[in-house]
Amino acid sequence: EWLESQGMEISKEEMLPVDAYSEKERWKNVRPPKRSKTQEDHLLRFLQYDGKVLSFDVVWDDRDSAFGELTDYKLLYFLQDDTIAIKEIHDGKGGKDPFPMLLKKTKLPKKWKEKPVAFPSTVLETTEEEVTTEYYAPKDLIVGTTVFILGRRFLLCNCDDFTRKYYRTMLNIEQPEAVKVQKRETKEFPKPIPPHIGIGAPEDTLQSCFGLIPKPPHKDIIKYNLNANKYLRYLCELDWIHPEDTGRKFVMSYSLADGTIKIGEIPRRNSGIREGKFLQAMRLETPESDHNFPTYFTPDRFYIGAIVPVFKHRFRIIGCDLFVYRYMTANPEKFPQEVIDNVRNYHMREGNLRDELQAAFREEHSAETRAQLAKIGSAAVAEPSAMERCLAALDVVEGSATPPRPPTPPMTTDRISYDDSLRVTRQSKPTCDSIAPLKGILKSGAARDDHQKVVCFSGPSAEEHREPKQPTTYAPGTQPLYNEDEDFCDQLKLPDTAERAARRARDECPYEIVPGAQIANVIGDEKVEKPQLPGYLGTYGVDCKEVPDYMKLAPDAYERVKQMRRDVPVISPAAARVADYPRLSPPPVDTCVNPPPESTGPCALRKEEDVAFACPHVEAKIPCCDPAQRERNPPPPPEQCK
Repeated sequence: EWLESQGMEISKEEMLPVDAYSEKERWKNVRPPKRSKTQEDHLLRFLQYDGKVLSFDVVWDDRDSAFGELTDYKLLYFLQDDTIAIKEIHDGKGGKDPFPMLLKKTKLPKKWKEKPVAFPSTVLETTEEEVTTEYYAPKDLIVGTTVFILGRRFLLCNCDDFTRKYYRTMLNIEQPEAVKVQKRETKEFPKPIPPHIGIGAPEDTLQSCFGLIPKPPHKDIIKYNLNANKYLRYLCELDWIHPEDTGRKFVMSYSLADGTIKIGEIPRRNSGIREGKFLQAMRLETPESDHNFPTYFTPDRFYIGAIVPVFKHRFRIIGCDLFVYRYMTANPEKFPQEVIDNVRNYHMREGNLRDELQAAFREEHSAETRAQLAKIGSAAVAEPSAMERCLAALDVVEGSATPPRPPTPPMTTDRISYDDSLRVTRQSKPTCDSIAPLKGILKSGAARDDHQKVVCFSGPSAEEHREPKQPTTYAPGTQPLYNEDEDFCDQLKLPDTAERAARRARDECPYEIVPGAQIANVIGDEKVEKPQLPGYLGTYGVDCKEVPDYMKLAPDAYERVKQMRRDVPVISPAAARVADYPRLSPPPVDTCVNPPPESTGPCALRKEEDVAFACPHVEAKIPCCDPAQRERNPPPPPEQCK
């Protein structure tokens, strides 16, 4: 008002300009609004969506920048916790370090640069409290759209079947078809492999051409575990040039685990050569193979008579183990048929396949028998035996009801012996109508070895199942009379006792219930004679030529012998030296016809010292020069002293 009273014009009121520093300090004191947290059941979500992942094929086109390229990635959206991970796909041709993941499993915000003013710049990771925008959800991931992941543009090209089904059923969204991205095809130049430098194995040296850090060659662990300590052993001789190499024998062992070959020499006596290891375990190259890409010897090239060159030495195979033939027959697809036949013929000549030939012959014979029986047919009926004809004549049918038994003698206080019971049965004169039929007799047409051939209607023989007879005591004066007759016991026997005993010896029923001669002639029963066994024991039914059980070999005896032979190492050096000893020449024929006189024994020539008990007896004589008798008697002449 004063200024206006003085004649001065004043503009309208204006707001004070904003001080940037003051505004910044004010916002520091203002607390950002907190996002309301929703209560989620993490356990329930884990149980429902664990292992369920939405998979997308994405590409990152960075060709606008220097040295940029079009790179393929795999975007994985985990429904369990709404996190995203990006995996880079390596083709082995880009020359990049094989980093597995471009982005670890984390929640991805749509606007990753928007942060609160108070957020410190030194912090690299943000939490849900700092993120002011929403995160990527399944509804934002549609094929054909572009998503920004930490400043990189990723194009969603395609998705898998599970992802399409999830969008169709859960979100009612149909995913578009796959987007084809045009890629520039690069010309690939061949990578020449340098020649082998001669250090180490070619396979080991070749690994340095595939990467900066060479890796050892791959080994077949399964093959090694299955064939550990399994060797194919061959007996070889040196194809010698120098005369001193004549007769040198070697054992070549091929390892089925890793394909290595080792050669050891069999010691000889006074050979002048140091035997033992000739070649350590290593793989041998074939003569026609390339040194840079070698091929190695395999068992299909080893046979009797084959030449194996080993470092300018030539070895000729002259023998092999039986395990070699077993391995060839078990794996015929690995060997030519000519090699298998060659090894089989060798073992046939050596006599190692005798048991196999016998087993094959028995199998072939049984196959022919089965074929002949098959031609006859199942309707063929075998010829009924004598017992079956007997049962047919007696009208014995399987499963028929049992008629009443014949009357038994009255019960007494005394024990009835077996012979007395047979006597009562004999006197009762049973007929065929009162005989109890046997149940369980098979009435099939084809007879088998386990069928019952002979049936005794009465019971077991007295000699086999008779109970020990208890001594009967009698009161004084009631003992039975006994006379001195030699046939006292025979008088109490039945007249047909000898006949019944003969029937038991022939495995026949001892009673008249067996059809008589007239019934047998009607039925047409033929008497089968047993073969007469030779020798004295043959009269008692003992076959002298049959091998007893204690002399028979066990079923696995041959396998155990083969296992023992297989466990024996290389031929014993001591045995080889003994075998190489020079043999003594046989004595002349005159020595055998006219043998020299014995040096000892009753026929020896008599010598003088044979009758002497000690040294030869020497008669005592007077010494020629006796000092005591020198003066009395003159010394004898020199001739006498001599």
